Amino acid sequence: MARVVNPSLVKTIRKHGAGRHLDISACFNCGNCTAVCPLAEDSGGFPRRVIRMAQVGMEKELLASEELWRCYACGECTQTCPRQADPAGFMAAARSYAIARYDVTGLAALANRSLLGNLAVFGLFSSIFSALLLSRMAPGNPSLPLFHFLPGEWIHNIGVALFVVVGLSAFFGMASMTWRVWSQQRSGGTSLRLATLPGAFYSAIAEALLHRRFQQCNEDAGATEHAAQPWYVRPWLVHASVMGGFVAMLIATTLDFLIKPIGSAVPPWYPMRILGTVGGLVCLYGLSIVLLRRAQGREHPYKKSAFADWFFPTLLALTVLTGIVCEVIVYLPAPTTFGHMVFFAHVVLAMDVVALLPLTKFAHVLYRTLALTLFAWRHAPAKVTASAQAEA
Repeated sequence: MARVVNPSLVKTIRKHGAGRHLDISACFNCGNCTAVCPLAEDSGGFPRRVIRMAQVGMEKELLASEELWRCYACGECTQTCPRQADPAGFMAAARSYAIARYDVTGLAALANRSLLGNLAVFGLFSSIFSALLLSRMAPGNPSLPLFHFLPGEWIHNIGVALFVVVGLSAFFGMASMTWRVWSQQRSGGTSLRLATLPGAFYSAIAEALLHRRFQQCNEDAGATEHAAQPWYVRPWLVHASVMGGFVAMLIATTLDFLIKPIGSAVPPWYPMRILGTVGGLVCLYGLSIVLLRRAQGREHPYKKSAFADWFFPTLLALTVLTGIVCEVIVYLPAPTTFGHMVFFAHVVLAMDVVALLPLTKFAHVLYRTLALTLFAWRHAPAKVTASAQAEA
């Protein structure tokens, strides 16, 4: 079937993330990226096929592609590309573009396309949360406990409203992605079985959190840049530290909301406090390595960093750091003005992190998990059928 080439898709993708620094039109589909990619062994033309989709304007197929979310940006393809087309940078930009297209609010497109847009969205949320907190703040007494300075009940109410709004935003974004993938699967005549969904979800969660395929990349003979690193700074472990620590903090915060009134006194050995503190330290460890590598710019994918690549890790690191300081302040005999300032900053930053989660680069934690689940689910019936045919 004839297809009209739409070159504007590539131009649009270039505006997202680090992709604005590259010219993927230089790619002439030689297949070198597929030949060197450690993850291409069982996926045919990965990542070449995704690049080709963008070049000819196949937006519908690109946004429904599992391969868009398989890439770990190890940089092997970019290092060996004979045309300096930067396939790894393109894949990052394409994921940023996909996040913007899935989002129903339009804020993701604004936040991911420019430095000013990113700052505008961040400034908007920070202003709203600051105004809400200032409306109930009790200034004038630096010895006030933190949750009297900012009433715990008011923080709780804002948090509940925020989680509802962000949850709905994330739900509609993921529904948009699911519909695109589902439409592609239906056109391919794929049938799905409900019994295989739990296994597909477990596989996707394990892959999204631990990057198990990246561990295989480390063992690959060609991935010398990563394989030569000590185990405690390997990319898969750094990623697991950031994601695992973030999930631990999210669980601790959610359970705190459900189990007890926010701000009520608890001992240092309170389980949720321990979980949140340990999760914060683990997350901060991973974030420190990520930010250090971006500052050094020696390794892929850190050689070309756009503002969006810096923004969310820095925001998350500041949130964790101020949170740990607040954990200490809570147990001091009496807070100070400095303590109140740190606490105010932490609450605003924490709310910003939640609000920006489905809109920024960090949204890939949602979309990658969903994509891997959907495609593992799609492939499961085929394996069962093949096995049954073999037994027959």
